[in-house]
Amino acid sequence: MLQSIGSVAFGGIALSGTTTAAPGNGKGSNSGKSNSGNGRGGGFPPKGITEWGDSIEIGNGEISTFSSVTPSGKPKAVGVHFADGTFDALPYAEDFESGDATGMKIHGGFWSKPFNLDFPENTPEPISYAGCGWNPGGHTPRGVYDKPHFDLHYHFYEPDPVSQIAPGVIEDLPDEKIPDGYQLIEGGAIVPKMGAHLAPEDAPEFDDRNEASDWQETLIWGVADVDDDGEYENNYVEPMITLDYFENHLDGVEKQDIPQPDVYPKEGHYPTTYTVRDLGDGGYAVVMEGFEERSA
Repeated sequence: MLQSIGSVAFGGIALSGTTTAAPGNGKGSNSGKSNSGNGRGGGFPPKGITEWGDSIEIGNGEISTFSSVTPSGKPKAVGVHFADGTFDALPYAEDFESGDATGMKIHGGFWSKPFNLDFPENTPEPISYAGCGWNPGGHTPRGVYDKPHFDLHYHFYEPDPVSQIAPGVIEDLPDEKIPDGYQLIEGGAIVPKMGAHLAPEDAPEFDDRNEASDWQETLIWGVADVDDDGEYENNYVEPMITLDYFENHLDGVEKQDIPQPDVYPKEGHYPTTYTVRDLGDGGYAVVMEGFEERSA
């Protein structure tokens, strides 16, 4: 049976770039020297067709964005890479409280470290940037997502309009904008600078027959009126992945399909699968793949 997902407060992070990323060859103000073609581990991402975007040092490693596109222009992979050592010495609540690490308190009193990373220039539209967050105590709903985890938003809109998303409630969302098997959660609450959340109807973390500690990962779709035209748009896809999943449950390469809406906010290439990869000494990667061209 499902827990009451229509009324719980989510407390998602309003990611507004509060932490500065190191220059890469991203598309925004952090653009810099290209690191094209450098695979990180196990032959992935593929050398020769991969460009690297922005990065941020965290733990004893760094988190970076990348995009792999064939010479003919076909998108192969767009992802977020966790270097070996990233999960060592990650900041926790006591580090934020003592001032040894920079972060912010979010709804429910949870600490978080949010940061935005631009993707490289070769990234297929409409993917714009990665809005990320390290949540050492998780976030609300309590008993559901209150485990140490990363939120990784693959945004379809630029940071400026996303930053203008105001709080509110989506009372009625057209079926064509709800991916197959998904539903609005949190009563349709719109998180400022982010949007409302759509989650799988069969998400095990909302099944009260399961222990809350069993939650490992979930793929969220976001929705908001980003362009202020009075209509809601699907504005991001968001893997939420626990540290426990990366370290103790991931077995090589785990791939799953991304359920799709019937309509899309922009023309471009949209991912139809997402993959989490253990790259051995090369770290980990969370990757959008299976790109298909869609019209608005």
